[in-house]
Amino acid sequence: MNQVQRFFAVMSGEQPDQTPFFPDLSTWYQAARLGLGAEQPYFPGQFIPDGSPIHAGPGRLPGRLDSLGYAGLYREFGWGLPAHIYDWFDERLGGGIEKTVNTEGRHRTVVWKTRRGELRRTYKLDAEGTWSEYGHMATRPEDLDILRLLVEHTQFIPRPERVERFLSETEGFGICDLVVFRSPFGKLVHEYMGFENVVYALADGDKSIMDFMEFQEYYDLRFIELAASMPGQVVIISDHADENLISPPWYQSYCMPFYRKACDILHRAGKLVSTHLDGNIKGYLGFIAGTGFDILDGCTPAPMFNYEVEELAAAASDALRCWCGVPAGLFTIGHPHEAIADFGERIARAFGGRVIVNVGDILPPLGDFGAVVALGERIASLHLPS
Repeated sequence: MNQVQRFFAVMSGEQPDQTPFFPDLSTWYQAARLGLGAEQPYFPGQFIPDGSPIHAGPGRLPGRLDSLGYAGLYREFGWGLPAHIYDWFDERLGGGIEKTVNTEGRHRTVVWKTRRGELRRTYKLDAEGTWSEYGHMATRPEDLDILRLLVEHTQFIPRPERVERFLSETEGFGICDLVVFRSPFGKLVHEYMGFENVVYALADGDKSIMDFMEFQEYYDLRFIELAASMPGQVVIISDHADENLISPPWYQSYCMPFYRKACDILHRAGKLVSTHLDGNIKGYLGFIAGTGFDILDGCTPAPMFNYEVEELAAAASDALRCWCGVPAGLFTIGHPHEAIADFGERIARAFGGRVIVNVGDILPPLGDFGAVVALGERIASLHLPS
């Protein structure tokens, strides 16, 4: 079996010949090439193709590894390569809306000008070299009306060739998912209004919140239908949910109904549906199997987050699979390679081998690459009972 075959064996409930190992090296690799803090041209988890200029300069990878390129590292060690396909569509604005992007040093502002007024989103280049959002788009109640205009006049143009390129260049070892936007509630919390404003609006019984979610859902499900028509077998809905931001009751009431509708559409098209959960999710485990998802992505147990490996394994139903990683923090503190490999073996045994082992959720820029090698070797050596 190759790594792709192992992945799909796990997804179908079969026992692979060995547990799949899919470490995400994208952020670490870019820092190794460009230096810590330099602007990274690729998003976390994005595929870095062989023809990218990033490979041209000298890096800090040891010995001959420096000449292999990103995909070459995975070929060298026989690992699976995970990738999020963010650019499977192009965006086009209509209705007279103008979008401008202004970058000054390590700060960036995006402004949308509409006939109803302006919206803006601000970003800062963080210490890792990625652009992080701060602030929110809707600072006044009337901003939701401007958002409606923006949503109504945003058109998505599918670009299937970008997905096909990944599948072709990583045949046998690459697995990708198509990234779709957050749920309507996730958009309100993370992007549009922010946690505090949403809390107060819900406490006040503000009907405009529920009306806006219904409006947003209509357009989001149309976007889901577009994803269902694309190549590739996995779609990921990325709310980045954490129970400290989206409480378990909120998750059940405001997120899960949308998830089920989205999963129904994607399942009818033969897709697997994933969701990114790289935070504190212990409070979700009792009902997570009812979401409709096939895959929990990015799961990272204690000591980084609030649950143990065995608790996650017990919560996963026969139809629910997990990407579960050795906590990334352990790769940055000089933790012994043997102990990191032991943690990976613990994950594999807890799930009976039916799990995708990785670095939870991504190898940091200053992570220990040698520890990844040791972890991969241990996973490949395991012989688990069928």
